[in-house]
Amino acid sequence: MSKHIIARPALRRTTLAVLLAATLAAAGCATQPSLSERWAELQRSQPKLHTRDAARELGVKESALLATQVGRNAVRLKGEPADIEALFERLPELGRIKAITRNEDAVLERSGEVTPVKRDEQGRVIPGTGFAGGPIDLRFATAKWGSAFAVVQAGRDGKTSRSLQFFDRQGDAVHKVYLDNEQHVAQFDRLVADFRLPDQQADLNIEPGPVTATAQPPAPPSAEAIRELRQSWHELTDVHQFPRLLRELKLTREQALQLIGPDSAWRIAPQAAQALLEDARQRQQPIMVFVSNGGMTQIYSGLIGKTAVAGDWYNVLDPDFNLHLRAKAVDHGWVVRRPTDHGMITSVEFYDAQGKQIVNFFSRRDRGQPETMQWRNMVEALPRG
Repeated sequence: MSKHIIARPALRRTTLAVLLAATLAAAGCATQPSLSERWAELQRSQPKLHTRDAARELGVKESALLATQVGRNAVRLKGEPADIEALFERLPELGRIKAITRNEDAVLERSGEVTPVKRDEQGRVIPGTGFAGGPIDLRFATAKWGSAFAVVQAGRDGKTSRSLQFFDRQGDAVHKVYLDNEQHVAQFDRLVADFRLPDQQADLNIEPGPVTATAQPPAPPSAEAIRELRQSWHELTDVHQFPRLLRELKLTREQALQLIGPDSAWRIAPQAAQALLEDARQRQQPIMVFVSNGGMTQIYSGLIGKTAVAGDWYNVLDPDFNLHLRAKAVDHGWVVRRPTDHGMITSVEFYDAQGKQIVNFFSRRDRGQPETMQWRNMVEALPRG
């Protein structure tokens, strides 16, 4: 009898401990929900939210968010530059794809098939093959890339979406490739299997971005530096020589544009971006559109068809080409006239308030041919600012 009386306090203590744990859990002292669980809850409340926007709302990088889906609808891929190059060389196997490159304020989407690479006797890629001048026209900076995933999930239209997604070392998307047909699913699966990362649970190393120092106005260049800039400018023979000139003179792009002289560069108003695209649409002027993010540049060459405004975004909505431009982010632009061996080449560039380039336009022209007078007249008519 006494044994049972002695045992009751221990039983009461056990019961109290269970009740206390339940109370603490109800009060929020239990384990916090995982990132995967938080994302699932966000998807339930906002089913149309893009992964990029979900990552921002959850306070993480997009690649980190996607990594929570490994083993479910995502597969880690090999991410070394040599692996990326080998993977992209096999994209012609997929038939029709959609390639998407974006920065904070511009998105370029292009659909089409990739022609297998052909090279000349010197080993250079022949224009119009691979990613040099074809429908999917890309310029790579893979040294800045950090991770890659294959993603298979339900799409917004109810169909299965299959994509290859590539991220930089800071976890931001540099490029995405979507399978845009139902006939090459087996080829997609084979590509994923061939480039699957052996250790699917390997740590995802996300590097911090560069520390942004307090913006200081650049030191004014000397009169000698300005003279050298202007002399070197008039000696340019190719548009691609301009970046090298900036590095040699230690000038930012906009510094050079401000100093080169009003006959070679002049500032235009932010509304000129929409005005240029509308004018190109009405005149059926072929143009080139460049959208970059540091790890990738994608280029569209052709005509502008349907345009529309939706909220903050100005959009080109053609069957094989979409451009989305966040109009309010455009702070100013520049018209730039550069000499080349084939005559003057005129570009129109737009920047945000911090001086980061958003989008860049050229006239579409055949290799070695001058740009049209119509393009030059269109550019001259853009509002200055």
